[in-house]
Amino acid sequence: MNLRTYSQRLFYSFPVQLVVMHFKKNQIMMMYWLLLFGFITQSIAMRFGIPYLFLDPEYMGHVGYRAYFIMGVCLGAFIMAFNISSFILNSFRFPFLATLSRTFVKYCHNNFIIPLAFVLGYCYTIYHFQHDSQLKEWWDILLHMLAFLLGIFLVMTVTFRYFLYTNKDIYKLFGVEHGDNENRMPAKTPKDKNSWRVDTYIVFPFRTKLVRDTRHYKKFMLQRVFRQNHLNAAVVEIVVFITFILLGLLRDYPVFRIPAGGSILLLFTMLMMLSGVFRYWLRAWANTALVLLFIGINFISNFETFNPRNQAYGLNYATKAEYSRETLEAQVSDSLLQNDKAHTIKILERWKEQWRERGVEKPKMVLLNVSGGGLRSCVFTFRTLQLIDSTYNGNLLPSTAFLSGSSGGMISAMYYRQLYLKDSIQLQKANHNINNSYLQNIGKDLLNSLTFSATVADLFLNMQQFSDGQYRYVKDRAYAWEEQLAENTGNVMDVRMNDFYKPESEARIPIAVISPTILNDGRALHVAAQPISYLLHEPYSDTSRFAPVANGVEFSRFFSGQNAGNLRLSSALRMNSSFPYIMPPVSLPSDPALEVMDAGIRDNYGLMNSVQFLYTFREWIAENTGGVIFLQIRDTHKRAKVEDNSIRTYLEKLMAPMRNVSGNFLIMQDYEMDRMVEYSGSWFKGPLDLVIFQMPESDERISLSWHLTEREKNYLKAAALNGENKNSLNRLKRLMPPEINTLQVVSAAE
Repeated sequence: MNLRTYSQRLFYSFPVQLVVMHFKKNQIMMMYWLLLFGFITQSIAMRFGIPYLFLDPEYMGHVGYRAYFIMGVCLGAFIMAFNISSFILNSFRFPFLATLSRTFVKYCHNNFIIPLAFVLGYCYTIYHFQHDSQLKEWWDILLHMLAFLLGIFLVMTVTFRYFLYTNKDIYKLFGVEHGDNENRMPAKTPKDKNSWRVDTYIVFPFRTKLVRDTRHYKKFMLQRVFRQNHLNAAVVEIVVFITFILLGLLRDYPVFRIPAGGSILLLFTMLMMLSGVFRYWLRAWANTALVLLFIGINFISNFETFNPRNQAYGLNYATKAEYSRETLEAQVSDSLLQNDKAHTIKILERWKEQWRERGVEKPKMVLLNVSGGGLRSCVFTFRTLQLIDSTYNGNLLPSTAFLSGSSGGMISAMYYRQLYLKDSIQLQKANHNINNSYLQNIGKDLLNSLTFSATVADLFLNMQQFSDGQYRYVKDRAYAWEEQLAENTGNVMDVRMNDFYKPESEARIPIAVISPTILNDGRALHVAAQPISYLLHEPYSDTSRFAPVANGVEFSRFFSGQNAGNLRLSSALRMNSSFPYIMPPVSLPSDPALEVMDAGIRDNYGLMNSVQFLYTFREWIAENTGGVIFLQIRDTHKRAKVEDNSIRTYLEKLMAPMRNVSGNFLIMQDYEMDRMVEYSGSWFKGPLDLVIFQMPESDERISLSWHLTEREKNYLKAAALNGENKNSLNRLKRLMPPEINTLQVVSAAE
């Protein structure tokens, strides 16, 4: 055989032609594969940590062989769905298939190039990720990969067995000899415009055969073989669909919460099968039907029955609070403002009295601000709090009068405050151990349960509900996130906002304000246990030259008729952390409904609240304290490197405006915050300092996600006390010497 003949047979071999055909005819199927390749190579959705769901799958709280086995099972299902859907859609292009024995099995054998390339690439990236990022030994990785491959093999074996027993070939249907017969003549180039030229095909395992002439077969015979195979394939599609729905219905049971990466694979599997069915039955009308289906789904989504809004748990949604200019102006009346100021000054007096009893007449006051940043900020903030607090022998929170922040940082700060309130002595012991259980808890995965719930429930008609006291809510990915947070932290934060009123009033813990952003008009929603109308603008006055409007809403007063004090702490923190697309915006019981999202949209560091708090009580603080320290813990470096955002291509030119604005969003907040702190020095008559603990600059960015690798966790723990942060700690000790600002640590139980 000469070179030309060999090259032609190679190019017109069935495996190669199937790849060509997929890219030419099945672009939607190729989109799923391209997405998956992007996930495993960490080139798509890395900012949200989606690749970790595939490279570091978690099952029942552990990353191990069971998780990888389930991932293999799900990938095996996806591969078989790819084979089934492409067979149903494209088998008519290859009429010689209908003449072969074991028609569908031979099709799968020849459709191996794309799945095999993905499996090999997946195994390669698993090894490097687990070795480099998770610091696993090679034998552990090998065990995981074997479990992964076993899962794929099991699904494919069972599926092939099913088709071998149920599919009928041309011999079984009509008693006609198979086209596998070596004595038949090679096929000529097909004249049918729908037929695809194929010269050779592969027979398991590695034998190559020539395609034989099929013109003597009756056309109805070939169509009958394909139709019978298609019906059997439809049974597999139904099984996958039922499995997917059952996983959503049973997701409250941990054993059914498969790795989120597996649920994404199953979602792709089902979507691929459904789109295949649409295209097969509707043919040329498929695209029109899909457009009409999309319009129909979009229409019925107007009705809350079919598209329930996400809610804050603990609130009464049976009644609605009126959201209007009049109600906003009423919440900043002079009488309310004076009463709230007097109430807070009493708390500050108790705070000072605790210091006076221990011989400190004018203690330093700390205003603590923490930044957002997903689980990255959770771990860095918590470890930084531990290091600072261990320096002050457990007296950081007693020195702190006010706490505010965003997203992950606020989750850690509230978790730390709850641990202090529960048992400060035990917390102080843990602070001296870098591998303490509290730090491990706050660094546990939150992305897996969230993504699993999003894929198996939120994308379809979700009718499951749960009870919280006398109220009922829909189970969605927000519910899964809160439940996982409670599980990770040992239910320490399973409390209501009302539960903080007494300990904050007694100055045992600092006043905390959670301030997510109202999407309707950009105002802040101030969620706190104490009355805090002073965090809004001064009362509206017709005689004011500036006529300011309220720049925020006081949650406890505005939603008093909706049982505001019963709000779950986890729901308040979720509202404060609702990053776009990852978690749904929270809809509150008002008319019109307020949609609430991440505090970082407006103030990623909580500094605006702290400055307003300082301004309101500036006279009392200047007279009764030794000065104020803005203590800021942030998961990004304030002096970030200047990046090259120059435009090189037309696509970059199109995307540049939004990319540059979103990319510089936090930097622009920094500029504004610096001005606010600087101006504070002009009206506050006392010592005022800003101490920053921040993530060091690094070429390797840690993703803004609810999942961290072991390597990232170790980096964050070490970064809390790197050289720059050691200097910040030394500066803090000079401003507030531990031997002066010392308070005996007393357990809350005592």
